[in-house]
Amino acid sequence: MKLSLAKHADCQGFTLAEVLVAVAVAVIFGVAAFATNERLLVALKNQKESTAASMMLQERMEKFRGFSYTNIADATYVNTNVVQVKTTSEAPLGNLSETITVSGYMNTGGGLRNYPTDGTHANQWLRNSSYPSGNQADTNTTLATDNDLLKVDILLSWTSANGRMRTRDLAAVFGKGNIGP
Repeated sequence: MKLSLAKHADCQGFTLAEVLVAVAVAVIFGVAAFATNERLLVALKNQKESTAASMMLQERMEKFRGFSYTNIADATYVNTNVVQVKTTSEAPLGNLSETITVSGYMNTGGGLRNYPTDGTHANQWLRNSSYPSGNQADTNTTLATDNDLLKVDILLSWTSANGRMRTRDLAAVFGKGNIGP
């Protein structure tokens, strides 16, 4: 019986330094992947907020487009039908502050107005966490009779996903021929 001796094979392997370099490269790759993913998620949340703000502004303005001229100028009507009614789009906006201003744009004499720098008053509301149903900051009871055109400004401010303050606004001008209920 013949015993075969195990052949001595050259065992080649990785040195400790090579293994440590490979582990370091894998760790750097993993950290970069997680950082990229986090940045992507913040960008997606910011985009979701921008879309929600645009939809909220459009929803608000569509409400005004459905009102008659005298209803737009009526502070009580706007407060009840717009300011106190939450939109379906505002949920993603953190720490939301909404300012709605209805001001004279062109008086009955044909002169343009520039609220608030011209000294006139407007109907203005602020809705935020302190005033969830709105707070009227300025009042003008003669908007409909003193003006041929009214300007509606809606300003949204909120704290974004990355802690930055963001704003969006939308304005429209309405005339006495505005069709509404």
